[in-house]
Amino acid sequence: MCARMSKLFLFDIDGTLLRAHGAGVRAMLRAAEVVLGERCRGAEINFGGALDPWIFSRLVEHGQYAGTPELHHTFRTTYAELLRAELEGPEQPCKALPGVLSLLPWLRARQDVRLGLLTGNYPETGLLKLRVAGIEPSWFEVAVWGDMATTRPALVPLALAQLPLPAVHARDVIVIGDTTRDVHCAKENGALCVAVATGGNTRAELEDSGADLVLDDLRDAGPILRLAFGTERSTSPAVAV
Repeated sequence: MCARMSKLFLFDIDGTLLRAHGAGVRAMLRAAEVVLGERCRGAEINFGGALDPWIFSRLVEHGQYAGTPELHHTFRTTYAELLRAELEGPEQPCKALPGVLSLLPWLRARQDVRLGLLTGNYPETGLLKLRVAGIEPSWFEVAVWGDMATTRPALVPLALAQLPLPAVHARDVIVIGDTTRDVHCAKENGALCVAVATGGNTRAELEDSGADLVLDDLRDAGPILRLAFGTERSTSPAVAV
């Protein structure tokens, strides 16, 4: 593989690859009440693109609790248990978004693309969501999670550091997400950003935030490849819904 031609596509999970229809937020808030108490109710939190440990810290702060590493661990464990019950229950709310299950295997087969995950999820809950939605975690060469850094932009260098040689530089990274936080993450690192209007922010908000490309969904890889390489270079995968 030629390092100069290789691009790293870093995908967000919630609202980009899949939709859990609020299951994650519901399970997280229930876990907070179980572990912390009722005073965490009513916290004003923008969940879109946020790191899970940051969300926990906001809940602790809102309820004026004494947060400790032990309490955080208990919260994570409880949240994972409640989320599993939601996702594997009779309603099974977690589904891959349009185009995703065709796009990812098609990109994996290319010699000029490397795939990764960049998400605010804890690894245990992010992996659960992916598997329930039919997305195989092994499709991704690297993965950076919300517990690996204190800010989302700081995850990009960690993703690059996970790659085996030949190296990929930040200018060869394409962050793919659904929130303005994803756009900011890319721009802070000198990377490109593809924003999809399938989750946390509207198309207008994503365009105003400075995304390099805004798509309705991921059913057509052509625009993404033109952004990444300057030309489409091959036929896009078949549309999947």
